[in-house]
Amino acid sequence: MPALEFVVKKILHLMPILFGFLFFGPLFAQTMDRLGWQEPLGLSPLALGLVVGGTWGICAFFRGSWIWARP
Repeated sequence: MPALEFVVKKILHLMPILFGFLFFGPLFAQTMDRLGWQEPLGLSPLALGLVVGGTWGICAFFRGSWIWARP
């Protein structure tokens, strides 16, 4: 059981990054598609969504918060 506990803790530790890639990325791509926004640099909407969502998830991982508020 300790090995399973270790794996679950590691996955939960990386959850902000996974959430950014696996939820915000596709959500951003669908939002762009529905609103008719043009993709910059010839990227597909999903590729741009993964860049935006992944960046936001990585920043949230290191900051410890999803919100960019000034202290």
